[in-house]
Amino acid sequence: MNMDDLSMLLREQKVYSIKDVENAIFEANGKLSIMLKPDQQPITKQDQNILSVQPKYMPTTLVTDGKVVDKNLQANGITLDWLTNQLNASGLSVEDVFFVELQVDGTLYIDKWQDNKW
Repeated sequence: MNMDDLSMLLREQKVYSIKDVENAIFEANGKLSIMLKPDQQPITKQDQNILSVQPKYMPTTLVTDGKVVDKNLQANGITLDWLTNQLNASGLSVEDVFFVELQVDGTLYIDKWQDNKW
């Protein structure tokens, strides 16, 4: 294998300089396995002492086009009263919102009607 071919295989793995590579192994299947130098390896959540939090919910639409999606409330064990209270805490009512999405951590993404005036 020549350096041009090796450089191409590295670029396919988003490695643009040979100086960033600690080890490279040309595998029997024709693929290149690489180990980056420690200072070139991506930072992980563990490196940053960030704990992984299990998502509480799957992002779900609760209000669309100003209408509450009752089946999505029920599927997530959420009541209309809870949604109303969350909106009220933001100074809003259901009539004020165009779109509301439940986020993985239980917070709401809220898009107001007034934000969608063209």
